[in-house]
Amino acid sequence: MSDIFTEVDEGIRQEKLGTLWKKWRPFVYGGVAALIIGVAVNEFVLAPQAEARREARALALENGIRALEDARYAEAEEAFTRIMNEDAKLAPLAAHFLAQTKYEGGGDAAGAAELLASVGGVEGGPYERLALLKSAYFKADELSLADLETTLGSLVTDDSTVGALARELVAAKAYEAGDFARARTEYNRLRLDAYAPQGLVRRAEIALAAIPVQTGTEEATEAAPAEAAPAEPQETGQ
Repeated sequence: MSDIFTEVDEGIRQEKLGTLWKKWRPFVYGGVAALIIGVAVNEFVLAPQAEARREARALALENGIRALEDARYAEAEEAFTRIMNEDAKLAPLAAHFLAQTKYEGGGDAAGAAELLASVGGVEGGPYERLALLKSAYFKADELSLADLETTLGSLVTDDSTVGALARELVAAKAYEAGDFARARTEYNRLRLDAYAPQGLVRRAEIALAAIPVQTGTEEATEAAPAEAAPAEPQETGQ
């Protein structure tokens, strides 16, 4: 008798499954079809188009660099600007060449600095950090030492070659500002900086040889009170 009830229950379940399948079958087929179409569109339409755009941007960058080398500044600026406007991965690199174009082609140092500052950032990739450093170089003459350090931010503590170059800029600004003690401290650190290239280390050594050493002896002498003259012996009259 129990076998009969089991068979009945199994039949009911199969009937319910069949009803559900008939109800949802169009949606399942539609979902599978949409997935297949999506994969096909991405594989045969979108992916080739994206690859073609990447190749076009790379070619535009190459043509822009050649135009810059040949002093065809208007053509170079147009190529680099077009890449930047597309906001692609090559945009930060194109910004560096566009800033160079502005500076070499028209002497627009302010425009080059502003452009680099717009794409620069400590938290970005190598091109973004390098753009921040370059913009600081353009503005260094106009900034105080404190403002320069604010502009560079945490780049001066970055463990990289770009960070070492930022520290060299701070040392040079300290020397220019007359803060010889700070300049010597920064250049001494650069001599031992693991991320400083050999050229930077040599420049630091040359700077240390030229910066006067302040011992503070003269200041201490001037600040010290004059010694009192010894008192003359008084006659006692004896």
